[in-house]
Amino acid sequence: MGFLGELTKGGDLGAIGDMITSNPDLMKAAGSLLDSSDSSVGGANGLNDLLGQLSASGLGDQVSSWLSSGGNKSVSADQLSSVLNSDTLRQFAEKAGIDPNQASAALAQVLPGLVDKLSPNGETPSGDALSSLLKGLL
Repeated sequence: MGFLGELTKGGDLGAIGDMITSNPDLMKAAGSLLDSSDSSVGGANGLNDLLGQLSASGLGDQVSSWLSSGGNKSVSADQLSSVLNSDTLRQFAEKAGIDPNQASAALAQVLPGLVDKLSPNGETPSGDALSSLLKGLL
């Protein structure tokens, strides 16, 4: 099963799940958000800055679960909307080819699994290592 299938297995995600499995650009947009060498979504802040923002905004338990070997705690669209600015969500939606109103919900579905896959040993890669991992996954 491919990475997109793994993200959507075992749950009824409805229209968001269909969007994820039928839209590889969605994962590319998420990768752009996390890759500090790609400033097309969210500037060039990257994975570590995003995780820091989420943790500082009260989502540390979720972030910790994505980095650990156990199950991934979910994050809601509203939680992401309160952390990410509207420009970042608009850029994400534009790159993913989705309605901006669906951006935070789509990102909430893919972010936990993507961070989990990028940090198999609980450590987040950065720079060229992160870019290489993202290219391999996407």
